[in-house]
Amino acid sequence: MILNKNTHFMKKLFYSFILIFCFHSMFAENIKEPDHLPQSEKQIIDRYDKIEMDDKEEANIDEIKKLYEQSKKLNFSEGILRGLIIQQQVAATQKNYTLSAKYGNEAEVIAEQVQNYKALSKISKLRGYIDMMLDKYPEAEVHLNTSISYAEKIENKADKHIALCSTYMNLAGMYEGLDKPEKVLESLKKSLYYIETIPADDLDEYQKNTYYYLYINGLESMGGYYIIRKPQDLDRAELYLKKVLDFQNTAPEYFKGHEMDIYLSLGGLYHDKGQYQKSLDYSFKFLEAEKTQKDPVSRWKVYNTIKDDYKFLKNTDEEIKYMRLATALNDSLTYAEKKAIISLSRDQIKKSDNKNSLFLEKIIAGSASIILVIIIGFWVLINKKNKLHRKKYEELIDKINSKKDTSAPLSTSSGKIENSDTRSTIVPETAKALLQKLEKFEASEKYLKKEANLTWLAHNLNTNTKYLSEIIRIYRGKNFSNYINGLRINYIVHKLYNEPKYRDYKISHLVEESGFVTYKVFVIAFKNEHGVTPSYFIQNLRKDQA
Repeated sequence: MILNKNTHFMKKLFYSFILIFCFHSMFAENIKEPDHLPQSEKQIIDRYDKIEMDDKEEANIDEIKKLYEQSKKLNFSEGILRGLIIQQQVAATQKNYTLSAKYGNEAEVIAEQVQNYKALSKISKLRGYIDMMLDKYPEAEVHLNTSISYAEKIENKADKHIALCSTYMNLAGMYEGLDKPEKVLESLKKSLYYIETIPADDLDEYQKNTYYYLYINGLESMGGYYIIRKPQDLDRAELYLKKVLDFQNTAPEYFKGHEMDIYLSLGGLYHDKGQYQKSLDYSFKFLEAEKTQKDPVSRWKVYNTIKDDYKFLKNTDEEIKYMRLATALNDSLTYAEKKAIISLSRDQIKKSDNKNSLFLEKIIAGSASIILVIIIGFWVLINKKNKLHRKKYEELIDKINSKKDTSAPLSTSSGKIENSDTRSTIVPETAKALLQKLEKFEASEKYLKKEANLTWLAHNLNTNTKYLSEIIRIYRGKNFSNYINGLRINYIVHKLYNEPKYRDYKISHLVEESGFVTYKVFVIAFKNEHGVTPSYFIQNLRKDQA
């Protein structure tokens, strides 16, 4: 389960790195606009550079438009072109793809006239990015290959290699979407090659800023690749991630913006390697950096990693401390998300409430006797349900007390394979071997991993999904989804019954530990498996074993 949680995070991190196009981030706070717009062509370009290097394109879109308009007045083609491309990329990040295409088409006309291959490469790369966002991968591949063709014509070597590096990183993102790991690796290697062969000693400030940004992200992407791919290669991943750490000394001003990402990555990596003290060291470095850069979602991930590190180091006090911090922060994030959703629809809710109130008043005024009958019927139904729930609860306790292992599936066959079993299309020897592997899987608790889907398990058991589905259907009596959910639920039932501390945990923690993605799926699976909700089971355990 722990390996899965960090791998899941690294996959998200990897995606974020390989979907880099020709700008850095788009959601920065506003900076003060200069009192007077620059007058000369050099001043216009310098101002464009400053805005892009500070990652404030979207925050300063009004100023960019003014720079663009002033460039038009001066008939300054480079300034016009730069303004159009920045507006193209801002519109793309805002998912206004029609407007982005408009700016791109206008920019392309000018770039072709002046044969600006650097601009043409950026325009095509942005088009490829938009196609990826729309899952139009064949079109994305055409645009990205066009971007490479233009980049190869750029005369300045540094600009050429920066353009090629960035485009190959986008290609890696596209191949990740197509689930072509060999192509992902090939593209990432090319991207890293081009950034590493840039003459770094002869760069202007704008080139240097882009160089370090791409180089650091390229190394982190390579590290992420070796973490999320199967089989993992954690030693190789570590080499790439440790290269990023070198920038703490050689380029501290550029490393600063990446420190949280790299500490988070290394904390997860060393946890997966079983080097728990090292994992703690980097996790605490992350928390220190996060104090000023505020990333509560990542902080929640780190709390969970620290909690699990202490669990393996058998430091129960610290484990409980960080479990509580993680649970409290998760509840806070969930509350904030719900509050935002409620706030967005408050007017509609008020209108709906008013209508419902008027409707309810009419029902009460004219149908008091009917409502009374409904209430009585409702009470009878609740009483009946309570008795049924108690019966289900007692049946579950009986199963546990009869020495059945509740961490294993409750409905399994003996595993005996008969030649006469016409239900199976698998030869008995193969079925027997596969069933034995399945039993080892059930005993290993690997089913707690969030990525434990049918394809994943078939790969790990060295079989195909058809055979695996058939074995589970025949010998476990369930489809795959119910089978894996049953294993997870019975794991948590076992914990709740045998380890009283689990009854004090919040449901959100039980959801996380048992490998479920959402609270809702966990509760539904629990009730489907045992006929009662987890809250009902916990409450009755507390009362019966008090």
